[in-house]
Amino acid sequence: MNKTAKHSGFLIMGIFLLGTCMRTPITSIPSIINEIAQAFHVPATSLGILTTIPLICFGLFSVTVNWLSSRVGNEMAISWALVLLFVGCILRAVSYPLLLLGTALIGIGITFINVLLPAIITENLPTKIGGMTSLYNVALALSSAIGAYAITPVAAGFGWRLAVNALAFIPLVTWFFWLPNLRFNHVDKEQTTQGVSMWRNPRAWALLVYFGASSFVFYTTVAWLPSIAESAGISHNSSSLIAGLFQLFSIPAAFLAPLLATRAKRRQPIVFGLGLLSFIGVVMMLLPVGSMFYYVIISLLLGLGIAGTFAFIMTIFGLKTNNPADTSSLSGMVQSLGYLIAAIGPVITGKCKALTGNWVTSEIIVLVVIALFVGAGLFAEQKDKIY
Repeated sequence: MNKTAKHSGFLIMGIFLLGTCMRTPITSIPSIINEIAQAFHVPATSLGILTTIPLICFGLFSVTVNWLSSRVGNEMAISWALVLLFVGCILRAVSYPLLLLGTALIGIGITFINVLLPAIITENLPTKIGGMTSLYNVALALSSAIGAYAITPVAAGFGWRLAVNALAFIPLVTWFFWLPNLRFNHVDKEQTTQGVSMWRNPRAWALLVYFGASSFVFYTTVAWLPSIAESAGISHNSSSLIAGLFQLFSIPAAFLAPLLATRAKRRQPIVFGLGLLSFIGVVMMLLPVGSMFYYVIISLLLGLGIAGTFAFIMTIFGLKTNNPADTSSLSGMVQSLGYLIAAIGPVITGKCKALTGNWVTSEIIVLVVIALFVGAGLFAEQKDKIY
């Protein structure tokens, strides 16, 4: 068991607030995508790139996080990431080019939080991996739910630019609460043998596919669930509510999945159960039903299944390794190519909709990807540790 490192009394609050920064700046935007497209005179379908750009950043920069954090320290790297998030949120409302640049800065900032937070928890609170992962995943899901729903009425009342700028308040507040943690900044320049060999480990690769394919499904759902609901006959305002419910229903899974992962003797049933919920939810979207209640059930199944899978994976980074350096190495390796896989999800499914005129082909692709990530997850869980 890792020895607990000295840390600030604000660490747990900081972990919670970091969770609120990890998804809200991205998941809030699809609900007002039409307003942004109209203001910048671009097709709304072309703005699927706003979901794709952060995922590309996650993929490209995840492998560099360990290199930088080993020189400046995990806590300091997180503080820089929060500054990038703040600047990125402000830039998005200025012009179309700055919308793209700001989205890229947000992607880079979230990359550092994604990779380093499991390592920070393993280093500072090694006996509370499940509880702390539950904490930031609940914060992530709750803030995403509030953001996805609240941004529509805020944009309607005060304009979409103010609504987008308001999102900058989240990383700003988090930065102030994170500052006390810099007194306990941990700099570790050592690279472990196990960390270097992650790229040659078949179970690490299975985790990469598990993470990448499940994130493909998640970000495709975030990008297009409101549009799919509207195409089924749901009103624009109600489809925004559906997006918010998807995030809201993910909260129980975000809380329970890490706790189950740390306590279960065998984690394969968790992998299968979460995948099954996701599969059923997508199958239901294939049926021509335009009922609001029907889409509430779909949001429930997808929220539990997809968000539970994400929370589960973020937990097992620490459970499958023996020290913080290996946790960070595994996290960075999995999230690098994993997010590049995820990045093609909204693009492919959006293109299929444009070519066919309906969402059927896109939904069948998502079902195949769900089967793929369940298989990869079951293989990765054949052994308790990654090496």
